Amino acid sequence: MAKKKRVRIPQETKVRAKLQKEIGSICPFCSSEEVGQFQIHHIDEDPSHNEFINLLLLCPTCHSKITKEDISRQDVMDKKLNLRNRESLVQFISVSVDEENCGWRPFKNAKNAFEVVYELSLFPIFIFTLINNSNKTLLVTSIKVKAKRLPIGMSGPHIPLPNILRPTITYKIKMPIDGEFEETKLKDELEVPMTRAFKFKVELFDESMETFNPLFGKYAMFFEFGFNNDFFTEVPMILLNSDKYYEELKYYGLE
Repeated sequence: MAKKKRVRIPQETKVRAKLQKEIGSICPFCSSEEVGQFQIHHIDEDPSHNEFINLLLLCPTCHSKITKEDISRQDVMDKKLNLRNRESLVQFISVSVDEENCGWRPFKNAKNAFEVVYELSLFPIFIFTLINNSNKTLLVTSIKVKAKRLPIGMSGPHIPLPNILRPTITYKIKMPIDGEFEETKLKDELEVPMTRAFKFKVELFDESMETFNPLFGKYAMFFEFGFNNDFFTEVPMILLNSDKYYEELKYYGLE
């Protein structure tokens, strides 16, 4: 496989300054403040892909750890997403599964990864926790979801008192066609008071088990939540029946 050619980053000084602001002049992995020595990393390992979303500024030590895979690509992707969402109106906090009502459990020592373990319900029910950081009430108005099949093998004013946060509603979302984003407009919109954390469930379903085979299939799931019919908040990738994200191996013949 031919090595991809490095392409100089247009307006690199300006981009570097923007990347430095994004991380607050601190390495996002080890908290080093030697920002003058920091390096620009291409998240997808393609040195010709110079869009801002694919770039992350970090210290040389952590850059080397990524090269050695001591820091996984998924961790890098999640870090970039968290940095992007840090100043956003809605902040992602966590995702889990409803273990009482579906047959899915978290993978040990894996982030946002779940496996099917028994046939209580083969369709996963996710519980998402987010925070409305804005100074106004927001409505959850739609949900976008994309499924990528992996190869087999490898309400009211804010009251500053502690309370137990429970899911408010469960949205049933049809499993999308492999590799395509599908948006579902919500009939029952969720009202989120300003500066409050909130939870809701998303239950995936499909009419055919041949399309979605949770006993053997592996998937990477991508969710975006729409607010006020105006903007979307992304959440980190979720893995089903796999504790790692990987692409299908490609084979190259010799000419």
